[in-house]
Parts: sequence; structure tokens; C-alpha cells
Amino acid sequence: MDLGLTAKKVVVTGGATGIGRRVVEAFAAEGALVVAVDIREDLIATYASEGGIHDRVTAVHADMTEADDIRSAVDQVITVFSGVPDILVNNVGAGRLASFEELTDDDFHRTFELNFFSMVRICRALVPGMYAAGKGAVVNVTSDLSRQAEDVIVDYAASKAAVASVSKSLARAYAPRVRVNNVAPGPIWTPFWTDADTGWLKNIEAAYGARGQDAVDALIADRGIPMGRMGTPEEVANAVLFLSSDAAGFTTGSTLGVDGGSVRATL
Repeated sequence: MDLGLTAKKVVVTGGATGIGRRVVEAFAAEGALVVAVDIREDLIATYASEGGIHDRVTAVHADMTEADDIRSAVDQVITVFSGVPDILVNNVGAGRLASFEELTDDDFHRTFELNFFSMVRICRALVPGMYAAGKGAVVNVTSDLSRQAEDVIVDYAASKAAVASVSKSLARAYAPRVRVNNVAPGPIWTPFWTDADTGWLKNIEAAYGARGQDAVDALIADRGIPMGRMGTPEEVANAVLFLSSDAAGFTTGSTLGVDGGSVRATL
């Protein structure tokens, strides 16, 4: 299927690694022009150069917890595209395994600044202009935990649920010109899990008393994921591209789960 993304102007936040990187690469492979925003813009420049997509990808530095950085990134987007983008993908996010009792007010504030307020601020800066331009699409990357909370990762789940709620509001406010949807990944095998210092895998290993794949298998069994495995960043990127395209032209205010069946709710 031709998604009609050639020459589309796309912004992706959190584009340095994991899901964000695969989203950037997938858009570029479709012929789109991408501004990828991340605190590690050097990683974006490196993989764009190595992958031969440097002519379609512009790396922009921003700490997405900082309002001033977001304003600066938006200014650069407008300069690169000579106007607003056609597509905005709010992918940036982070979290850690912690119980409710472990979480401080500061933990909640930090998580919401990155996962929630970054989306609010960049949407506030760009979406009205996209509406004025006559057409656009926003895809917010949430989580299966925004739809089915667990007893750990409480602040992360709450921040992603907030993103999903605001997405619904934006979908109504800016229809019919701008569509706003969510992609809700389940466990996806990325540095979010595997990073030696900050990845969730070490917490999973401690929780299940197992190592490596054995710990992952224990988690999958415990959560009862029907597909019996973790997902891949490419599978999430495919969903993002679909919702960004005219192939999803009658879809707004929706959440597409890429979770291997982890969410059991019928709504």
C-alpha cells in the first residue's frame, strides 16, 4: 500500500533511539522529510548518516522537559519546513519500575514534564498552525499501561493516560482538518528495556529472580500476553505511519494498541 507520505513534513520527538528512531527511519524510507528532536541529537545525526537518509532527516537538540528548549525546537522546525509540519509524532517518554510508595512528588513531576507536558507544549505551538494550513495528523505514543494500569510504574502509566485523554480533546477541537490519534505499545524490545544503566530489564530480572530471556519470558507469562513475545520498534512504527497517512483518513480520537493482546478491556 502506498501511504502517500512522500515529501510530507514530519516532526518526531524522542527520535534518537528505540521506537522513535524506527519511526524516523520509516518515514524517511517513505520519502518524507523529518525533523527528529531529542536531547541526544548526535545519535540521530549518526544513524541518519550511516543509513543514507541524512538528506531527509534533520536532527534538532531539545531537552523536552524544558519549555524554552521546546520553543527553540519549534522555531527550528518552522525554519526547516518554512512553516508548520504535516505530521507531528509525540514519541518522547521515559519511566522506571517503582511502586506507589517509592514515588515522590518530584518523581511524578519529572515524569509528567517529559511524558505529558512535552506533548502539551509542542501541540500548543504547532497544531493550531496545522489547522490553519488546512490539514494534518498528530500521533501520540502512549502505552498499554495507559489503558490497563499495573501496581508498579504508576507515574508513567498516569502520564500516558493523561496524554490519551488530551488526545481525545484535541481530536474534537481540531477536527476535521487535523486528526489526532494514539498508538499504545505494549512491551517493546528497545533500549527502554535493555540499557545497562536505566533499562527496565534489570528490574525485571530482580523481580523474577531470572536473567536475560528467562526474565523476559517470566514477565510475558505473568502479564499473560497472548502473542507470547515482546514487540519490535518496527511494528510500532508501522502503526504510527498508518495513522499519519490518508489511509486512516476517517480515524481520529482513537487508540491503536500494538501490545500483543496485553490489554483485556473491550473498549
